[in-house]
Amino acid sequence: MIKKEKLNEAVLIKEIERLSLETQKFNKSLVIKSIGDDCAIIKDKNCLLVSSDSITENVHFNFDSYDFYEIGKKSLLVNLSDIAAMGGIPRVFILSFFVPPYINEGDIRSVLLGIVAAAKKYRVSLIGGNISKSSEFSISITIIGDYKNNNAIRRFNSSKDNQVYVSGELGNSWLSFFLNHNKNYIFKNYPNLKVEDKKLIEKFIQRHKLPEPRINLGKRLSEKKLANSLTDISDGLIKDVYNIVGKECGCEINIDEIPINQDLKYICDILNIKDYIDKAISFGEDYELLWTSEKNNEKELLRLSRVKSVKIKKIGRITNKPSCVKFLKDGAVYLPKDFTFKHL
Repeated sequence: MIKKEKLNEAVLIKEIERLSLETQKFNKSLVIKSIGDDCAIIKDKNCLLVSSDSITENVHFNFDSYDFYEIGKKSLLVNLSDIAAMGGIPRVFILSFFVPPYINEGDIRSVLLGIVAAAKKYRVSLIGGNISKSSEFSISITIIGDYKNNNAIRRFNSSKDNQVYVSGELGNSWLSFFLNHNKNYIFKNYPNLKVEDKKLIEKFIQRHKLPEPRINLGKRLSEKKLANSLTDISDGLIKDVYNIVGKECGCEINIDEIPINQDLKYICDILNIKDYIDKAISFGEDYELLWTSEKNNEKELLRLSRVKSVKIKKIGRITNKPSCVKFLKDGAVYLPKDFTFKHL
């Protein structure tokens, strides 16, 4: 058995401080004092957005499916998506580790490298945090962003005849998760799988294991006032669609218009997964943006899709039927099975 080196808090804090310096250049005018004191000191002339999220072992990840670098990246990416879901710009974040005895310094360093890689890509600064013992490994992040000109886009703000849009594709995170957990069984028990099918499955897992926060898209929706109501799809379309429905309004979603990856359809076909649509719209973890917009914005949204090279699809409309959310397939009411993750 390999002996695990004990954690040294002082050493880890020094390592975090060293790595955080690589992110400090992004917000020089905002960060007055970073790691090293009881609090970080920041200033800003704009309205601030503050959000917090955590990922926990055996709830949001397990070590059979994610390495420590990927866990680190995911912990920041899901928080960045919250800022994108308000049309804001992420600026700084605070990081807390809850570390069990079976995690060593090398593991934590790998997590940190993943976090810093994401921070550098999205130009957000690590400015402080905390380390504590726990029974399971968990990462908690508080992220701060801002927005200009009173343009933050809130939930529950749509009105009758608004159109409903979604970015990207839905279901990729679900299938990546499913394949990652069942790959060995699939490869062993599906003898008719071709070599290229197995390669496609491996590629699909790696491509869609981690989310891509739609920060630039959210920012543009805010700047151009192209969204009345906005959220990100973290818990699945079936649940999150209620977050964009305004007071005294309802919603109709056309299942046939849901953007689904062609490789997902092909893999589900060869594995005989019939209910992939239901899973795609309820599993969550896609972190795509979901919003409502005025009818006359459709051309501008299609242009934005081309300019930003991100898929934007109209999938429904807001109605005047309070609290009535319908899913339609081939024009008839469709009742999808709900595979939504329950937090509690």
